[in-house]
Amino acid sequence: MHKIIFNSNQKVRPIWRLSLFLVVTFLVNIPLQLVLQNILSQGLIRGFISASIYFLSFLFSLYLQIKYIDKSSFEKYGLKLNTSWWEEFFVGIGISGIQLILFFTLMYSTGNLSVIGYFKTNVTDFDFSFLEGFFSEMYGLVVGTSVEEIFFRSFLFYIAYEALRMINKDGKTRAYIILFLIAPLFGVAHIGNEGMTTMSAINLSIDAMMMCLPFLITGRLGMSIGLHFSWNLIQGAVFGFAISGNTSKASIINIEVLDNILTGGVFGPEGSILFVVLDVIAVMIILYWKNLKNYASFVHPRILMS
Repeated sequence: MHKIIFNSNQKVRPIWRLSLFLVVTFLVNIPLQLVLQNILSQGLIRGFISASIYFLSFLFSLYLQIKYIDKSSFEKYGLKLNTSWWEEFFVGIGISGIQLILFFTLMYSTGNLSVIGYFKTNVTDFDFSFLEGFFSEMYGLVVGTSVEEIFFRSFLFYIAYEALRMINKDGKTRAYIILFLIAPLFGVAHIGNEGMTTMSAINLSIDAMMMCLPFLITGRLGMSIGLHFSWNLIQGAVFGFAISGNTSKASIINIEVLDNILTGGVFGPEGSILFVVLDVIAVMIILYWKNLKNYASFVHPRILMS
């Protein structure tokens, strides 16, 4: 039984760590969500509290792993929020802004997109103002993108990094293998979204590698979260595009787009044939920033020490 749970280094095997992480997260999150549903009717306040519960459940599960199993720190998982972290976060915001401004301008200038209004709210089963919807969307994206980046870019990365130790001892090689190995999972995670296509899945897999690159270089998640959060916020709540098949609660610009491979249709820019070009631009900026900051390697020493 001991050998089933622990490896030769007396560490809990990766599969059990992953299983425990998911189980603890849902055991904390689901009962609290059920209680919340019985206390509050559907609305933005319930949405805010629900997102907060989910985020805290996720962080609590990560804390237990760090404290009692991994015996490391939040810094290992890219979450030491120092000056460098925030600087990289805002660099990520800028990169996504450049990508989406280019995409919006190209779609508009080629007639694939038309602006039909401003400050739109997408009313569902309850009413809310534009500002309420916008800030609710922003908070939801902070939670959603942070959780996805922590899970896919750092936690799952280290799980795979440990699992491949017996196959390849070289840390850099393992890191590069995982970069390609985990990326498709990010595409698979969006399979149920409206308008999902094979191209969308491929695009999201490529995007996952792009967003993982800053984490490999710096050992921090600042830029990765900044890239992901601002991409979703700007494409949905600013420009009015679909966010991987989902509609933003509110958008500054109300648009109509043609349903074709250039626009990505109902799935949004991630379904566009031009998405890879946008990610190439992002990678070029990241590499320029890497040289500007004099990072010698593509894999941070902290990752190699794990």
